Amino acid sequence: MGRTPPPTPPQAVGRKERLDRYGAKKWPLSKHFLLVLAAIFSFEGCLNPFAPVEGKAGTRTWNDQRTVGGLLTNFALAYDYRDSLHYADCLDESFVFNYYDIDAGRFDSWYRDTDLKATGGLFRNYRQIDLEWNLIPDDVVNFNIPDSLLSFVIRFNLTIEEETPLMGFARFAVKMGDDGKFRVVSWRDDF
Repeated sequence: MGRTPPPTPPQAVGRKERLDRYGAKKWPLSKHFLLVLAAIFSFEGCLNPFAPVEGKAGTRTWNDQRTVGGLLTNFALAYDYRDSLHYADCLDESFVFNYYDIDAGRFDSWYRDTDLKATGGLFRNYRQIDLEWNLIPDDVVNFNIPDSLLSFVIRFNLTIEEETPLMGFARFAVKMGDDGKFRVVSWRDDF
């Protein structure tokens, strides 16, 4: 006994329809249409890590840092937008961060590279960060004298996510660089 041949697909009546080998109707989709459709769905889920946080874009704009007030605006915006590139532009190459190490019972410090890594980690790990300066004296905001180091204390509120804000004082020393922009040379946290 021989093999039985597979059943023949039913024949279409009237219009010519494309049928597969089991008799089901084939959809006349071109390969190009399927590729375009696949591309649309694959790009729809892309996330741009450099895009500003939704709802915050346009509320405040970056400053040229030609005054200390412009530097402080950009510093706060870098935190608010979680923008490590703008944050790095706020720090001088010789930057030093000083903080009180509770475990050691003394002040300690780190330099620009470590601060950029630590702050970059903060920016990546939290979706909402809000830094606000309080009571900035006008002579600090408007300071724009080249070749001079300005030291001042400023009060801040830092809110991460929905937590209670951290309030404290930051002691800054800033100077204008060769490009005419002010940058932070040292920062000491005083809680």
